Amino acid sequence: MNRSQALKELELLENYEFDRADAPARLLTHLDSDDSEVVVAALRASTGYFGLPGVWERAFDLALNAKDEEVRAIANASLWPVLQDGAGWDWDPEEEEPDPEHPAPPEPMVPREIYETVKSHLLSRVDARMESMDVRRRCLEALGHIAFLPEVRTLVLRFYNEAPNLWVKVSAIYAMGLCDDDEFERIVLSELESPEAPLVSEAVHACANLRLEEAWPAVALLLDHSDEDVRFEATAAVGMLSPLDEADDLIGHIGDNRRDARTREALRIATQALEDRRLEEAGDLDGWRMDDVRDEIDRLTDMGSDGAPPPA
Repeated sequence: MNRSQALKELELLENYEFDRADAPARLLTHLDSDDSEVVVAALRASTGYFGLPGVWERAFDLALNAKDEEVRAIANASLWPVLQDGAGWDWDPEEEEPDPEHPAPPEPMVPREIYETVKSHLLSRVDARMESMDVRRRCLEALGHIAFLPEVRTLVLRFYNEAPNLWVKVSAIYAMGLCDDDEFERIVLSELESPEAPLVSEAVHACANLRLEEAWPAVALLLDHSDEDVRFEATAAVGMLSPLDEADDLIGHIGDNRRDARTREALRIATQALEDRRLEEAGDLDGWRMDDVRDEIDRLTDMGSDGAPPPA
């Protein structure tokens, strides 16, 4: 199988257009490829299959040992499902007052040993001075799922405040968008006015993920931003942030005036978000987050605003 065939198969896997019974074997084949581009695509696809035999083990091995820096960075970022599901292991009911709006998380499906192994690895790698900053920032993104822990919260704020380059700050904003926190929200809202387009686009995504409806007036002004990525995020956020009685008309108006492929994808996200939001307003208490619609690993921050890979 050549590269283009492998990438096409991985696209089918990522979109769940593949027999799930065959998925582990196909993913493992691609994760063992000698082609780093194929391995990166396989890692992106693997986040939807972490519970299947062998997938987590191989991704973790790449996070530890891959020689290719990009593969190692994406492998570490792709460990997020373990932290997202396993976060309940760090919830201590004896330290929390009962809160009907924030009930106890369900018991994790990820075994505690695996969760602790991944958490310890990411905490050690995120501050490893011998590791590249690009790998470290990807570790921070995965750790964002447990930024309610004081040590992780401190890391996120430190990376934001001391970022040596733009993309580290973007990763910190991304991590902030995964955890309800007053200071995180203040920072994310402030970055909507940043002169740096990558920061603005990530801040919009974070606002949608955190459901910061107070951000809508600022986000609405970004729908016609000169940067394509900012426009994409602002359009995708319509379903989550715009007033419910205006959202349908706005989605229709955007669709009538912009017919390019990226706008169609953003409108698909917005429409799905709006549908889920209305279900929740009607009493569906399951909750919803922006990253349930758009895979958080396959993000625009993989490329610089000029189309070049971000600096290490």
